[in-house]
Formats: sequence, C-alpha cells, structure tokens
Amino acid sequence: MADKYQILNELKSLLALKLGDNLKEVILFGSQAYGGAHEYSDFDFLVILKEIPDWTLKRKISEYCYEIDLKYEVFTDVHILGEDELNTLRGKQPIFQTAIQKGIYA
Repeated sequence: MADKYQILNELKSLLALKLGDNLKEVILFGSQAYGGAHEYSDFDFLVILKEIPDWTLKRKISEYCYEIDLKYEVFTDVHILGEDELNTLRGKQPIFQTAIQKGIYA
C-alpha cells in the first residue's frame, strides 16, 4: 500500500485539478495521522473549501475520493466544510478542531 503522504498529496492534486481555486485545504486526521492505524484503518480527510458546498459538490468530492479508494485499495472518509463554516457550531466540533490543530496538511 502507498504511504499516507502519497495518498494525501494525490488527493489534494486531484481535488485541486477538479475544484480549482475553491479548494483551500486537505487535511489527513484520525488514526492515520495521529498513530494507531492498522492495516484496514480508513483515511479520514477534512476538505476545506472557500465556498460553502452544496450537496452536488459534496457528492462529486466523495466520488473523487472513491477514485483514491480504488487506486490504493483503501477506504476514505471525507468531511467537507466551507471556510465560513469553520466559525459556526458545526465547524467548532471537536472532530474538526482537532483535525485543524493536529492533522497533516497536504
């Protein structure tokens, strides 16, 4: 299996190609980033966009992640936020705050 940095950087490249300037950050978090991952651990990603995404964009991003799943035989779990959502109750959830503070940025 490819290492986590290769998967993270390839996902960021793919999303940058597909989303252009709307992409702000791609962050790997969870056991793959903090340690404790095992062979079948999923890859948790936080994708931060400049604009708040609608459901169709979220679905497209999930499909792009699926390309990574198939290529590397891994499972990705993607969370998608608009930059403005970081200051809302949703964006202040511990899962997202920890990802921002301790995650691995592409």
